[in-house]
Amino acid sequence: MKPELKQELVKYAKLLDKKGFVGTLEGNISIYDREEGLLYITPTTKRKGYLEEETVAVLKNGVQIGGNLKRSSEYLLHEAALKARPDCNAVVHSHVPFLTAYAFCNKPVEIKCSTTFLIAIKKIPCLSYGQPGTPDIYHGIDDALKESNIALLANHGVVCVGKDMESCVALLETAEEVMKTYFIATKIGTPYNISEAEIESLNVKYHGNREKK
Repeated sequence: MKPELKQELVKYAKLLDKKGFVGTLEGNISIYDREEGLLYITPTTKRKGYLEEETVAVLKNGVQIGGNLKRSSEYLLHEAALKARPDCNAVVHSHVPFLTAYAFCNKPVEIKCSTTFLIAIKKIPCLSYGQPGTPDIYHGIDDALKESNIALLANHGVVCVGKDMESCVALLETAEEVMKTYFIATKIGTPYNISEAEIESLNVKYHGNREKK
C-alpha cells in the first residue's frame, strides 16, 4: 500500500467536503493504483472532513484489505468507471446540486452558450436509473464515458473520472459552476448560443481537430 495515495485521497476528500460537494451520507472518491491493483476509497457514512489515512478503505479485487472503516457501498460504481476508462486513475461521485438537478430530470447536458463548457466538457450524458450500490447504477457507463469524462446517474448524482484526482476534481468544479451560472442565466432570459462556426473554431483551437458531425 502507498501512504502517498492515502494522503492524496484525504486531501481531496477534505477539499470537497469544505466546498459542500460531498457529505456524510452522499458522495465518495477513489484513487486506483493500477500497478498494484489497489483501489483507495472513502469509507461509508463518514464525514469526509474528518477522514484520516487509517480510515481510507483499500480494496483488491473487490475485497477490503486495508482501512479501519467499511468501504463505500458505491465501490462497484468506481470499479466500473475505472474499467471503462483505463487511462484514468481517479473517480469522484458527487451529488452537487445543479448537475444532480439534471440527473433528477433524467436529462443529459449539452449547452452551447458557454465557451468553458464547449472547450472542457462538450456534453454530459445521463445513464438510465439504477439502484445505488448495485450493478444497475452503472449500466451503460462504458458508452457514457467514451464521450465524456463526466456522466449523470439518473435520479441520483454525477460521476467524474480523471487521470489523477486534481484533474477529476477540477472538471467537477468546472461543470457544476457552469451549470449554476446557466441556471441563473435562464432566470434572466434565454441564454444565447454560440454559433456553430465559432464552436468549430474553438474545437480546432483547443483540440486540434474538427467536431465530428
